[in-house]
Amino acid sequence: MEKITEYYIRRASEEDATEIQIIMHAAFSGYLEDIGNTYKLHALTESTDDIISDIRDHAVFVAITPDGSVIGSIRIKKLTDDLAYIYRFGVHPSMKNAGVGSRLLAAAIDYCVGCRVKAVALHTNTKFFTLVRYYYGKRFFVHSTATDKGYIRALFVKELSADHNYDITPAFRE
Repeated sequence: MEKITEYYIRRASEEDATEIQIIMHAAFSGYLEDIGNTYKLHALTESTDDIISDIRDHAVFVAITPDGSVIGSIRIKKLTDDLAYIYRFGVHPSMKNAGVGSRLLAAAIDYCVGCRVKAVALHTNTKFFTLVRYYYGKRFFVHSTATDKGYIRALFVKELSADHNYDITPAFRE
């Protein structure tokens, strides 16, 4: 895939599921290569039916080229009235450092602000230094770490409200 400079962000439709699956496989395979691990990631085994279920039940955004190709996606689920969770966030490897991820993340955060959640959380591998720096740069902070998935992963949180009274524990199960 050549470097794309024009694209837009929109809510995903069920018709995007196959392309989202391809992007997730490319992005998360690259993720494993970058951290030098062979961990089993659920993002690499999900079916198009799983993706369609997420599109129906949660908020899924995609980055789309003018010709209609998906080049990235992000998913958000509301865990409580005060807390949302970002997952399956990936961009095609050929689009790294082109701003696609930042625009997808901004769309996700705007969605969360519109839902009036007080905070948004996500997990990432602590050894993926590029992502750790990226999330710090987007004003996320590390709340805690866990090893329940077979590696050290950090729970990052971004507060969206001056009211810091929210329960983060539902994100522990994600």
